[in-house]
Amino acid sequence: MKNVASQGVQAETPRRKGDSPDLGASLGHDGSSSVPMSWLLAGLAGGVWIMGHAFNDFSLPFTAMFVALGATLGVVSPGIAAGLTLALVPFAGGDVNQGLAELARSVPLLAAAARVVADRVRGADDAKDVALPSRFMLLAAVTAMFLYPAIRLTANGAPWAPPQTAVDDILFLIGAPSAMFAGWIVFSHLPQLVVNRLLQMLPVTLLLAMLAAIAAWLGVPMVDRFTFDGEVYGRLAGLGFPTPTAMGVAIALPLAVAGGLRISRVLAGAIALVGLVTIVLTESRGPMIAILLAGAIMMLMGKRLSWRWYVAALILVICAVTGLVALRYPELLSGGSTGGIPDLEGDSLRIVSWVAGVQIALQEPLTGGGWMSVRGWNDGELGEKNVNLSHNLLLQGFADGGIPLGVAISIVVIGSLRAAWVARSNLPPAWIAALVALLVCGAWDMPQLRAFAAVMGGLALGLVCRTDLTRQTER
Repeated sequence: MKNVASQGVQAETPRRKGDSPDLGASLGHDGSSSVPMSWLLAGLAGGVWIMGHAFNDFSLPFTAMFVALGATLGVVSPGIAAGLTLALVPFAGGDVNQGLAELARSVPLLAAAARVVADRVRGADDAKDVALPSRFMLLAAVTAMFLYPAIRLTANGAPWAPPQTAVDDILFLIGAPSAMFAGWIVFSHLPQLVVNRLLQMLPVTLLLAMLAAIAAWLGVPMVDRFTFDGEVYGRLAGLGFPTPTAMGVAIALPLAVAGGLRISRVLAGAIALVGLVTIVLTESRGPMIAILLAGAIMMLMGKRLSWRWYVAALILVICAVTGLVALRYPELLSGGSTGGIPDLEGDSLRIVSWVAGVQIALQEPLTGGGWMSVRGWNDGELGEKNVNLSHNLLLQGFADGGIPLGVAISIVVIGSLRAAWVARSNLPPAWIAALVALLVCGAWDMPQLRAFAAVMGGLALGLVCRTDLTRQTER
């Protein structure tokens, strides 16, 4: 078990030019003068964020201040900005318009990505002994970041995209889908020591977020000031609607459990248990399948596991699946007496949305149909049933942004998958498990739709592209 814990986050790598032992080390220079300023900015941003959530009447000015401080922090210190984002992105952005709120959830990471790209372009982080992700993949990630807000302009004037909501929708697209690719840029380029420390904080931040979501679902007073609505259609939704909540948890959970093992087995077990409970209460099937596959891969890749761990994992799986079926498909449990069968309309509509996405991409290959184009497919057939997007990580990009956006997304996702396969013998099992969770969620839904799952998806993609690990023979 000790070996599994050590594989979660720790790795010795060659030092990059400009690396600093502090989390606040800025990419491209020693950061010695910027570290105090970075922590000051982070403290101010955190304080402003708390004030904006505690006093809803002043949420707008506090949220605007947080966006400004978070963006400045990202430019000054990508490492600390990434840590602040991981800590705050599960929670609501504030009692403001949805676009600004979504932007606030990820703005430090977005600014950090801009700093990383600028350093990469001017060669500030070039080092002969460390191989960075290819410039081709970097270009694809930057392209996706810019094309996502542009698809709102393509759709402007459609019944679901009126001109008066254009600014708010563009801010939403920057804060959520674009943030996934900003995450890939940042987490694939930060110094390894900084990444290790970020992963060490993930168990605590994710556990707190999940407990807050459960508390909001239970109706605990005051918690909902920091979370989204605790319950939507009877399903847990505290981290940003039910399925996006479940997808963010499913992707981050392997990394958090591995980090928890470095502290104690009790903490790791608690994180796993709370994570499964959270996903069950969202009643989301795809993320449940994703985390079960990710957990199985993590255990199979681990070494020297006692049979007790397999028994405990099997019991957890049985309880989780039973709980999900009882909540989502109660007809199955009462089928013997009532003859009821599950309602699978949502599943069939997902498949129809795939077909719609392909057809729209073929009809408009250069631009796609614009934001939420699936809603207007076949004279609004899917829009009438409130299906707005093609439920697939790649197809959604092809449908709304045509070949340019679809190809850019595919390059990052498939390139990351290829990098993971090439470096599979060196990558920690938790990193591979997080990527698997992302791909399973992305096969059935859109992890990039909301900031929480988008940032965690960018983290999973970026980790497996850390090509400095491919040169190691031992961790």
